[in-house]
Amino acid sequence: MPNQLPERALDVALAASAAAREIVLGRFHGAFSVDFKADRSEVTEADREAELAIRQLIQNEFPDHQIAGEEFGGGWPLPGWSWLVDPIDGTTSFVHRLPLFATLIALCLDGQPRLGVLELPALGRRLYATAGGGAWEGSRPLALNPDFDPEVDVVCLGDRRQFASSGRMALFDSVLELSRLPRTYPDAFGYALVAGGSAALMVDPDLQPWDLMAPTLIVQEAGGVVRTEPEANGKTFVLAGSPAAVAWAERLMARSPEHR
Repeated sequence: MPNQLPERALDVALAASAAAREIVLGRFHGAFSVDFKADRSEVTEADREAELAIRQLIQNEFPDHQIAGEEFGGGWPLPGWSWLVDPIDGTTSFVHRLPLFATLIALCLDGQPRLGVLELPALGRRLYATAGGGAWEGSRPLALNPDFDPEVDVVCLGDRRQFASSGRMALFDSVLELSRLPRTYPDAFGYALVAGGSAALMVDPDLQPWDLMAPTLIVQEAGGVVRTEPEANGKTFVLAGSPAAVAWAERLMARSPEHR
């Protein structure tokens, strides 16, 4: 079958995630320096070292596959089998020694995710999924509650400044007003909460491809729905969660002056 995963792809992805975890946790519990990119986002030795380790493991096993990553680039979308790597999704959390950062690895076929790993190194958690194979945390299958009650369920939001810069503050304000338990759990941590059943919805602007592919595949394979919209800056806006929660957010968007 043309969509079948390459042999050992999942094993390699999990091994790469484990190798990155050792590097990232060593730096997290030790010393590191912080530099700033052109967009003023932080980057550390842990980001660079972990991405290099992931790339090396993948290239050793699949020399004909292409790789794109946050720290060392690579074009996107890429034809055929290609990998997306974000060694530390949530470097701000890492820098401030908050344990909510993640390592993300996705394998895509012609730009569509077929495998995704979301590792939370400091929390000792690893979620993964394959297209059509379900989503898992260890041996536990992940399954979302398809229902949604804004008075009961947790709704996760990304960074407020990203809503402002992408022209979506009305949506941000509506979620805060109309859900009783909104929480600003940014980055891949919010998707892990959704896939694991702790939250019903992630509302997230301003994503790069390496931020997007692994978490959304995991949510989908756990029974969730993912809706995306392109942003004016070339990034992507995402709703990911239970079918009822995503439908609720879409109704808020339809009423927003930003979408009229």
